[in-house]
This record gives sequence, structure tokens and C-alpha cells, in this order.
Amino acid sequence: MPYEYRSIKDVEPFLDVAQFAFALPYRDRARLEEFVQARLADGAELFGVHQEDKLLSAFMLLEFRMRLRGSIVPMGGIAFVCSRPEVRGKGCVRFMLEQALLTMRDRGHVVSVLYPFSLAFYRKYGWELFTQELRVRFPPGLLQVEEEPGIEAHALPFPDPDSQAFYNEYARSHYNLAQRGEAQWRKELWPRAEEAARGVVKFTRDGRVVGLLFYILVREEKDQVRLLVPLFAPGDEAAKRAMLRFLKGLSHQVGTVELQVPADFSLWPYLADSPSTRALHDAAMIRVVSLEALDGLELSAPEMSLGVLVEDRQAPWNDGTFDFSVEGGKLRVDKGKRAQLRLGIGALSSAISGFTNFRELIAAGRVEPLEGYRGQDLPKTTTFLADHF
Repeated sequence: MPYEYRSIKDVEPFLDVAQFAFALPYRDRARLEEFVQARLADGAELFGVHQEDKLLSAFMLLEFRMRLRGSIVPMGGIAFVCSRPEVRGKGCVRFMLEQALLTMRDRGHVVSVLYPFSLAFYRKYGWELFTQELRVRFPPGLLQVEEEPGIEAHALPFPDPDSQAFYNEYARSHYNLAQRGEAQWRKELWPRAEEAARGVVKFTRDGRVVGLLFYILVREEKDQVRLLVPLFAPGDEAAKRAMLRFLKGLSHQVGTVELQVPADFSLWPYLADSPSTRALHDAAMIRVVSLEALDGLELSAPEMSLGVLVEDRQAPWNDGTFDFSVEGGKLRVDKGKRAQLRLGIGALSSAISGFTNFRELIAAGRVEPLEGYRGQDLPKTTTFLADHF
């Protein structure tokens, strides 16, 4: 019996499949439904694979506008990928993700991002690693930061219009941050049952927002309190010091602060001693939905031209030879005839993001140089996405 891919209107079958796939306790089912319904009300969509009226696999699609290189592009966020146990290994999820790519192309999404349970699993379908998070844990009393005159901290349960405007302007020029409206902030600030609080702190100078952090407060075992900071966005160095000073001031309540920050975030000058832990963690994976939609991407790189033979089994519109060139700070993409590199869509996606480059991929055997290749490459950059879904 053939698979049928379509939008999911009844949430209950989706919850049944997701509950098993993610091994969610029954006590959490109502909370999951509340979260899913809230996301759907904010514009997210559920899609799934059916046989007649039986839902076999499903996922949630969220729309973002994410910074990629120097441009803001439409991005499809893939979440809650799940399937029934009896259809695993039978091509159901592969069929669903292929159809998802068609859906995203129709919606104008340039790239897709997901947070994997397994890198190897999603590599089979063209997604590749493109961000790592630096996670640093330390007691806040370890911070050595003087008061920053003229900068005030304001704790808020939800970012006010000035805070939202500051963040979106910051996100236009930093890493791979996504633009956030009311819907995106509601998603980030949705409280989990095991948490004590979620909120933001804005920092102002002369009434103008100069910094923003998002925090999650958790009481752990043995009554230890941890403050997780998944977003730390200072407008300048003075704001950074004021934000760190704010965290230091929590030392009588909070035992541990955990910052989730980009790999190039410099914290050591402000610590009296080594942090408790400091490690890079693999985070999000990226996939180009449409190579031709990359045409015009703002890209700070020397001018160059390169023919690339791309292999993409899931998205045939990306399969074939393309000419990539950098002209006047923009990436140009056209159908081509002669290739100097052969690579899969995943490797190309990661290189386009700036997480890696062709030199690294050639050395690792992920890219094959062909006749005429002369070392043309795209520059690496620090990649980081603060939206988790």
C-alpha cells in the first residue's frame, strides 16, 4: 500500500506517535499537547505520512528568518520527527523528509535546520553539522567584573518592544541568529515542568537597550540551583561586562551558571579561576533546500569561480553541476557544465554556512577534487544559532 504525505489536522494521532518515539511519560502528555497546540496557533504546521487513515510518521515545520553569511534568508525548522516502531527501516521517514523538502521549496525556504538525535541518521538525507555551542559552567562568584556605571538591568517575564527590536537588530549582524517576533519569543519562553522560571533581562544605557540575555532557572538534585543562559547578546564590551556583573550578583541564590555561547566567546579574562566545565557540543544541522535560491547571498569573500558537481538524492532539483562564483560580495549560482569539485549536498551545505570549507572537506575525503581545481574556497566563520526547536 503506497505512502501518502499530507498535512495533519487532528493532533491526537500525532501525540500517540510522538509519545512512543520520545518515550514521554503519560504525565507529560497533556503538557506536550498544550505546547504543540500553542505552536500551531503561532503558525507552525504538522505534516505526516499516512496509509489510508493511519498516521505512520510525522514532523513539525516552523518558519524562521535566519542569518546566513551576510543575508537574512527563509529557513524551515524541522522538529518532532517521529514514527511508529513497525515502519522503521521501511523508507517511511525517508519518504517524509523528501516530501518535506518539496514543501519547504514551495514555501520559499532557502535552507532547513534541525537538531538531531543522531548526526549519522540525518546525514543520510543531506543535513550536515553547522553549529557547535560552547557550554561553560561556573559558580557565579568566580566572575571578577566591576560595576559598569550607567548601565541598568531590568528583569522581564517577556521582552518588551524595545528589547525585541534590539535583539532583531543584533541578530541581523551576528552569527546565524534568527529574527524573533512574538511567536518565536513565546516558543522560547514556554516554561517546562521541571523549571522554576524563564525570562529575559534587558540592559539599558540612558534608556536605550544595549544588551539582552535569556535565562532558564532550574532546581537540580541536592537542591542545587542552576541558571542556564541560552542567549547572551551584548551590544558592546561595556554591556558584556554589565551582563556578567549581573550574573555575579546572583551568587547567593544560584550555585552554577551555564552559558551556551558561540565558540569564539571569550570568558576567561573575567574568571578568577578555571570554570567547572568548558566544552564544545555539536548542535544544529543544516541543509540547502534550493541551491538556485542561494543566488545573491551576501558573502564576504574574495572573488572566485568554481564548478561543482552536487549529489542530492532527496532533492533532484539540486542534483547536477552548478557554477558558483563570488562577485562584488555576493554569491552567484547558475546551472553549469564543467565541475572542478564533486560533493554531496550535506558537505556543500556546511561549507556554504561557513562552519567548514572545501580544504577541510577534501582532507577528510568528503569532497573529491576534479581536473582543473585550483584551490578555490569559501572562508570559514563562527556559526551559532540560539533558537532551539
